[in-house]
Amino acid sequence: MSGFIKRLKGAKLLLPPLAGYTDYPYRRILSEFDPPFLCTEMINPEAFVMESQRTMEMVKMVEGNHLNGVQLVGSDEESMRKAAAMVESMGYDYIDINMGCTVKTITRTGAGLTLMTDMNRAVSVVSAVVGTVDIPITCKMRMGPTEANKNAASLSRKLVDEGVSAITVHGRTGEKKFGLDVSLEGIKEVVDGVDVPVIANGGVYTGEDAVNFLEATGADAIMPGRGLIGNPWLVNEIKSSLNDTNTLNIALVERKEVTLRHLRYLCDFYGERTGVILMRRLLGKYFSGCRNVSLLKIDSQKTGTINDVETLVERVKDVTGMEYSRN
Repeated sequence: MSGFIKRLKGAKLLLPPLAGYTDYPYRRILSEFDPPFLCTEMINPEAFVMESQRTMEMVKMVEGNHLNGVQLVGSDEESMRKAAAMVESMGYDYIDINMGCTVKTITRTGAGLTLMTDMNRAVSVVSAVVGTVDIPITCKMRMGPTEANKNAASLSRKLVDEGVSAITVHGRTGEKKFGLDVSLEGIKEVVDGVDVPVIANGGVYTGEDAVNFLEATGADAIMPGRGLIGNPWLVNEIKSSLNDTNTLNIALVERKEVTLRHLRYLCDFYGERTGVILMRRLLGKYFSGCRNVSLLKIDSQKTGTINDVETLVERVKDVTGMEYSRN
């Protein structure tokens, strides 16, 4: 059993590649919560091979006790092969191939979800990557491109035959958006059909969700998604729930400290102006459940400096529960 599989089965938790969110600064934050794995946001293989500045920033590795992965989103065997070789040479521990992204700029190139509509192409891409590197390859897919074409189970079997080490299944089809029901039965069908670990994904916002998903599907591990945005504490909550231990409440002072540390990491990496702009959309997430959080979101759009953001964070008080006040 490889070290990757052993850790996956032991931890039962794989952190997600979240486009626009799991950049280097946020992976630094997540690493402080002792996750078993960290993965980059999706990487265009052509831009990676060209070593574009933006892409090289996206693949900067976060050191720690975790295993590091890169998610590649492409459909051309040659560029995927070259990119995979570069990932391995950088010291990354595994590669994930995106077969679930529904964004049109991705799908119209034949990548992301489009690979599920062309299983021969998907198999060719995976075969090219598996044959190029020695590190584990995983694939992240949906139940299928559409409700009428739920082919995750059949595609997974083909990919496993090509040497894929694990499969992540998002329990919705391509035309379904966030918030709709996840097909636990569909994920279970994939689990029952392959002899490699399957990771269940979609709609996991709490530790209880994680436990329920694993029990219902028989999956080997869980992958949270958007619930992790501005909530790195979800890592500990899921780990505690899987180990049947209690999760402590998050003190407001800790929430503020992590938020401001994330801000500093962003500004150190991108510069103050860009870092603050990126932090605007995260403040409401970090203080989700806060009274008057809508005002906090509005005020965050006016921030331009680190001091501006610090002022807003200071206005969150623990009065009668977490509350934001403009006074």
